[in-house]
Amino acid sequence: MFAVEENKSLIAFSTMRIGGTARYFAVCQDMEEIRTVVRFAKERGVPVVVVGTGSNMVWSDRVHDIFLLHNTIAGFDVIDEDDTSTTVLVGAGENWDIAVARCVELGLAGIEAMSAIPGTVGATPVQNVGAYGQEIKDTLVYVEVYDTQTDEFKKLSNDECHFRYRDSIFKTEEKGRYIITRVAMKLSKLPPMQPRYPAVVSYFQEKGISNPTLEEIRSAIVSIRASKLPDPTLVPNCGSFFENALVTTKKAEELKIQFPDMKIFSVDDTTVKIPSGWLIEACGLKGQYVGKLKLHDKNALVLTNPDGATFADLLEAKQIVIDAVKEKFGITLESEPNIIE
Repeated sequence: MFAVEENKSLIAFSTMRIGGTARYFAVCQDMEEIRTVVRFAKERGVPVVVVGTGSNMVWSDRVHDIFLLHNTIAGFDVIDEDDTSTTVLVGAGENWDIAVARCVELGLAGIEAMSAIPGTVGATPVQNVGAYGQEIKDTLVYVEVYDTQTDEFKKLSNDECHFRYRDSIFKTEEKGRYIITRVAMKLSKLPPMQPRYPAVVSYFQEKGISNPTLEEIRSAIVSIRASKLPDPTLVPNCGSFFENALVTTKKAEELKIQFPDMKIFSVDDTTVKIPSGWLIEACGLKGQYVGKLKLHDKNALVLTNPDGATFADLLEAKQIVIDAVKEKFGITLESEPNIIE
């Protein structure tokens, strides 16, 4: 039987290293333990909040009247296979990058461009994690979940997750209802597609590689991310703190006249994506302190906490960046981490 702890510090469950305490806490290694925790929490009238490594969580400094459930459900199984694909079922508590590495070792393509993203497998569907042209929605077949409303274990299909850019039902309309226990992904046995992002293209040009293997693509992504993102164990951060901006095609065309160097990427017929890192850098904030936090000198999207700032300091820094971009471009940035006040 797992142990329930009280007044658990939350600092270890946010790579930003900010946070107060949780009223209750437990580590859950299987699905029945999750059911038990939810029932325990309901009896005491407190909500359950699920956490993996805390790489996408920011907590306020107060006492949180919650039951913090640390999901460590393990497992990696091949559940289906044909001539061109293999479907794997992976425990929500597995380390995401280790799972990616294992898939690459098996010669399975589809998530290699998401190498070196911190966090657990169960966290990836929540905000439809993506990088270098790949998103979890592209390979996800279904998620196994525990429904806290009906006390049932069930499967939700890809369509039922309502994936959008950095969004899903787990983050919005059904936030808090489902606890993800396992994730099924259908991956390809066919030769991988090289990401066409400039940093990746330059990497392979410099190495003289024209048709990179799956392993070479993973190595490239790991190397590129290491060069652009600070290690959260050394410099507290949550990776990209701001989502890329989505604007109408008309708005982007107007901005492009004023800012010809602005990078834009088509999303659909009416929407384009503008890299928020470019917007922030154009405001002169890259590598600068914003209040008591600092934007990383190699990636303006990354807000770091090198000096032990408080939650109030973080909110102030966030607003400084949002206000600067709004004033210059008329675009309101959205933060990417789950900020729990």
